[in-house]
Amino acid sequence: MWNALRIAFAFLTRLPVRMPAGLPGMFLARSSAFFPLIGWLVGGLMALIAWAALLLGATPLLAAALAVTASAWLTRGLHLDGVADLCDGLGGGHEPARRLAIMKDSATGAFGVIGVVLLLLVKVAALAGLLSHALVPTRCGVLILSPPAVVGLLVAPTAARWAMASLAFGSRYPREIGTGHAFVGQVRAGYLLVGLIFLFPLLSLAVRPALVGILCAQLPAAWLRLQCNRTLGGITGDVLGAACELGEAAGWLGIVLLAQWL
Repeated sequence: MWNALRIAFAFLTRLPVRMPAGLPGMFLARSSAFFPLIGWLVGGLMALIAWAALLLGATPLLAAALAVTASAWLTRGLHLDGVADLCDGLGGGHEPARRLAIMKDSATGAFGVIGVVLLLLVKVAALAGLLSHALVPTRCGVLILSPPAVVGLLVAPTAARWAMASLAFGSRYPREIGTGHAFVGQVRAGYLLVGLIFLFPLLSLAVRPALVGILCAQLPAAWLRLQCNRTLGGITGDVLGAACELGEAAGWLGIVLLAQWL
């Protein structure tokens, strides 16, 4: 368990945690159980940055932009790179082999740039809506983020990383070689059940935004499973990263647009 936790932190964040050496590839799949915990870390940093920015007089739009920037910094832009590669592959090729070759290329094309820019715009705009009037006073007069705002910031990164693990479950890796062989199709149901534990506390804090965020964050992964099995012949690491980023955006959009109606 400890090694799997270390791998999750080393693989998904820029924290100074070394990847354990000499471990079988199965430990990469086991680390998926702790992907939602990384979401707590990412969401917690975003909440801290947004709270500090609002206290200093920043507009919700600026606070949202700073929070998204902090998220990209903590994750080294790993999943954003997946979005760019996936957009380039789906937009620039017509056959699965050609699309996979484009995604493997380190250069980012027009489709990738457009996809990342639009994604970031949606994320910042959704978070700005979430952070509007988010500061509330405590009994002692200290301004804090409201519980729904905190849960909203936490739930999308957490649920999106669980969705990323669930996308790897039961999928096939379309390349003959690659790191994805040790992860895609190797995630077990038990790992997903462990990951769900990290979602339950959010439901107890604010049910409506948590439930909407969790459900909406799963939608991109479900769509990518169908789309990429048809267009790529399976699921790659770039697809998993895109599922995470799109899941975050969908989770925040859902909270802003739908939570009020439940």
